[in-house]
Amino acid sequence: MTEEDIKNKLETFFQSRDEIPLFYIESGSRLWNFASPDSDFDVRGFHLQLRERYFDFRRHRDIIEVMDGDFDLVSYDIDKMFGLLATSNPTVFEWIRAHICYANILPDWKTLQKEIVDNYDFQALYYHYLSLAKVQLHDMEKGNKFTYKKVFYCIRGLLSSDLATQKIIPPLDVEQLLDLMDASNPLVEIARNSLVQKRTGGEKLQVEALNQQKVLSVIHPYMEELSARKSDKRSDNARLTNILTEYCIYLKTECYSQ
Repeated sequence: MTEEDIKNKLETFFQSRDEIPLFYIESGSRLWNFASPDSDFDVRGFHLQLRERYFDFRRHRDIIEVMDGDFDLVSYDIDKMFGLLATSNPTVFEWIRAHICYANILPDWKTLQKEIVDNYDFQALYYHYLSLAKVQLHDMEKGNKFTYKKVFYCIRGLLSSDLATQKIIPPLDVEQLLDLMDASNPLVEIARNSLVQKRTGGEKLQVEALNQQKVLSVIHPYMEELSARKSDKRSDNARLTNILTEYCIYLKTECYSQ
């Protein structure tokens, strides 16, 4: 499937819907630059209700979810999306920074994007990525899910969390992420090897039994040290909330007055 195919699927899908598509990007392994041959296309974004539905007294579902073969779509209503951004939700923060874009009709997008990035909470990023790493580690230690994919997801979480404690926005591209780290960091070597294996071997390729303990012996102390760190919370998220509120009012006024 090509980028043009995704754009066509989105256009066809929304032709029969009661929503206005606003912004759609590629998420997951394709965005992070470590897709394997069998990776899905994880399309993420947000939409606006049609005028009639927005002003309707009834509540409407604020999320669209579609799974069609390797096409995986999740779309939030703009109120849900901006509500998550206002709390510095790290998942949607990756969406608004994505460089693989399938659709974007948002006016003055670059300005809005920069203002969101400049006012995001590093503490939220720290805890999010550390939590992701712990989930992957838990799965690996069960023994039956010790895949190169999970090793890489775990290390990506640890390195991203590490950068967040330094008030550095973690790059989405894994090559850029690894290039920011000290080359002597043993996690980097394991990550690069896991990256090669995942890209060529597929989503379910298991780490050899002899290497599993070596991987864990590097991950455990790094995670313990990182868990003991402190990450400063932004003292006031009022500015980010105001930015999103003003933009949302502007966008809805423009769309619903036509």
